Amino acid sequence: MRKAIISLFVLIAGITAVSAQAPDWVRQHPVSEKEYIGVGSASLDDPDHVRKATQEALADIASQIAIKVESTSFLHQVDVDGHAREMFEDRINGSMTAWLEGQELAGSYSGEDKYYVCYTLDKKLYAEKAAQKRESVLSAGLDYLQKGRESENSMDLTQAVHLYAKGLETVEPWLFMDLTAFSGGRQVNVPVELYNALLGVFSGMAITVNTLQISGEMYKPVPEPIAGCLSKNGDVVPNIKLKAYFETGSGVITPPAATDYTGTAEFYITNITSKEQVQEIRITVDDSVWSDLPGAYSYMVGRQNIPSAKITLVLESGPVSAYLHVGDNDLEGCEKYIGSLLANNYFSLTEDPDAAQCFVDLSSVIDMGETVSGGTYDLNVCYCSLSLKIYDNSTEELLLDYSVNNVKVLAPVHKSAEATIAMCVREVMKRVNRELPAKLGKVKVM
Repeated sequence: MRKAIISLFVLIAGITAVSAQAPDWVRQHPVSEKEYIGVGSASLDDPDHVRKATQEALADIASQIAIKVESTSFLHQVDVDGHAREMFEDRINGSMTAWLEGQELAGSYSGEDKYYVCYTLDKKLYAEKAAQKRESVLSAGLDYLQKGRESENSMDLTQAVHLYAKGLETVEPWLFMDLTAFSGGRQVNVPVELYNALLGVFSGMAITVNTLQISGEMYKPVPEPIAGCLSKNGDVVPNIKLKAYFETGSGVITPPAATDYTGTAEFYITNITSKEQVQEIRITVDDSVWSDLPGAYSYMVGRQNIPSAKITLVLESGPVSAYLHVGDNDLEGCEKYIGSLLANNYFSLTEDPDAAQCFVDLSSVIDMGETVSGGTYDLNVCYCSLSLKIYDNSTEELLLDYSVNNVKVLAPVHKSAEATIAMCVREVMKRVNRELPAKLGKVKVM
């Protein structure tokens, strides 16, 4: 019995000694002419350490393969900014690891705090499978490239954009391969051709407008349409959505519209809501042409030199007519000041409420409070409030709701009622004059 226990102890000690001896591939990364060898590790404290160590080992193998094709890599042949480059690198690294086949676990080892794995992949086996995949990817990429060019030649540019993007999306996970092919009598780097074709769809394009300057009145539509004609290298481009928008100023313009067979899209200005005398309207390609492209493609295409044209809008004089209605009128005299503020902020007062574009409702209230001692004489405490509401007379929409509440005014008790009211009006209007003009400037009558 004692001999058995001693033997078991010796066996355990031997096993411990063996496990404590790290394999050579842990201490130094092995190199082989016939195999790719990947080593990965993860903390033993991580419950998912086996999977993470395996992923690291496969990524190690993938990086060695990538080095082999670095000189012909897509990333080294096109000029991409940091945003797009990061996307492509992520896709390349992720797809390489996922695509690896035929790798074998050559060993594993648990150290004091880390778990290690070693994987091998036969280079000949990898080359055979890579050749098969390369042919499939090249065939698909060339097909999208050819169909995209056919669409571009027929001026179906929206279709061309999406075909080039779809082709690039198809080949981009395999950009670690050399994706050049002999096509049309020449060597073609398929991803580079797709990338350049995608970004070149809008090159040579221009927009001409039917007028360089129009005039209009504030809060009114412009009866004549504005139009943009889209062309590419002198040929009109149909079926591309254009949009018109206020680059300076503000207003309402009809939604984006596709160009017709003459390359023209028309727009109507249905309202002008800015008081700026000179405003600018720009016509350009609508973002919807590329906004549904995958990933960063939308970003890349949108950064290209998209054509646009400018139309100047000159505002004709024509203030908004307003009828001023006074309800509660404790602060007599405010009406005159409010009328002046309206007139100075593009409103014209009228006596006809039915003809006015805006209905202005003004009311003011004084609440008498306590009497306090002021030293020489006693003072009455007055709490003053003013309310101003502006409505669109045609829609009854509330356009502005402005109020000043409980402004405290101290009036000597010996002052007459008229003098007390005058003091209250003066104090309330100090605040109104500071606040109301900016708010009137933002009132928009549709």
